[in-house]
Amino acid sequence: MDVLLEFITSLLEFPDPGDKLKELGELIKDVFQLMPSGKHMIGRDLGRLEPTPSLKYCSAG
Repeated sequence: MDVLLEFITSLLEFPDPGDKLKELGELIKDVFQLMPSGKHMIGRDLGRLEPTPSLKYCSAG
């Protein structure tokens, strides 16, 4: 918490804190690049989506 307050205080001391914050945002984008995610099966081939014969049999029963 102390580091965050120190950061905000030092940011507000700049003549134009808005521009400095934008510059910081660009630096963060350069350092922390987002990697493609494999969550939720994004971009994956799902294969066949039809039920197997055994599932058809179970659902009819």
